[in-house]
Amino acid sequence: MPGDANPTTSSSIDEQYAHREQLRQGYLDAMGIQTWYPRVQLLNARAPRPFDWIQEDVRALNNETATPAEPVTQNTISPSREPTPDYTPTRAADILGQFLPPAPEQPAVEEKTALTNTTPEPAKSVNTVVSKFRLIVQPVTDECLVVAEMPHSGLNQFSRFHQRLLNDILRALNVTTDQAPTFREFIWPMADNRGLLSRMNQDDHSAADAVRAFLNNQYGLTRRRTILLLGQSAARFVLDPEIDFDHLRGIQQGNQPNQYFAVTYGLNELMKQSVLKREAWQDISPLLSMPRA
Repeated sequence: MPGDANPTTSSSIDEQYAHREQLRQGYLDAMGIQTWYPRVQLLNARAPRPFDWIQEDVRALNNETATPAEPVTQNTISPSREPTPDYTPTRAADILGQFLPPAPEQPAVEEKTALTNTTPEPAKSVNTVVSKFRLIVQPVTDECLVVAEMPHSGLNQFSRFHQRLLNDILRALNVTTDQAPTFREFIWPMADNRGLLSRMNQDDHSAADAVRAFLNNQYGLTRRRTILLLGQSAARFVLDPEIDFDHLRGIQQGNQPNQYFAVTYGLNELMKQSVLKREAWQDISPLLSMPRA
């Protein structure tokens, strides 16, 4: 009958509401969210959880929990002072600390020692900047060695175009070879999965020592007569990391007799900026007039 439609509709709405409320309570319970807090301390009840009541609620709570033997007067609390709650609000750091392992206990320092050591120690300067570079080392002849800088990472690798430009530079310096070009890479900083190299100092001086040790052990740097250093990292970490690249450009006398270092721009720079090729030739062309052994 038409008159029975309204009760059926209202009952179905109540069931839907009860189902949604049960679902909501289930979600809140799963997330550990409590939707109510006790406002009055009950007899023989456990201590309530800390909650940041506003000042009006604290006053009401103090008035409601006062015993009849101690009536509350209006002059008990001064208008200039706010009531002090009985608990201390939990800081965010203390809340997060519940999920972290306990910190190791620090040894107690006597008060006398703390008073005598009032002068702060000077802060130690630590160089946290680590240079990142990648060098391509190619032996051309028994007397000529090329050390060229390439980008530390990325898709710009030592391609056939770099090799063609290097061959043109060697041909202009009258350096020829019948051997197929081969090269090896030196990448800094060094990586070690065991974490042993992370304990080693990897500053610029350590990098220069590592580069020179690599060139001496693998390519006999001391017996080479002509060494081409192409790029800033190649020049600084082979010759001296404390000298600026502009002061290293040109011909540098080596430690051995008739040993010369020719320093100029890197292959990548010369390919991107053709105007640098003229300056590069001015840097390395004096090798043609150097005495040969």
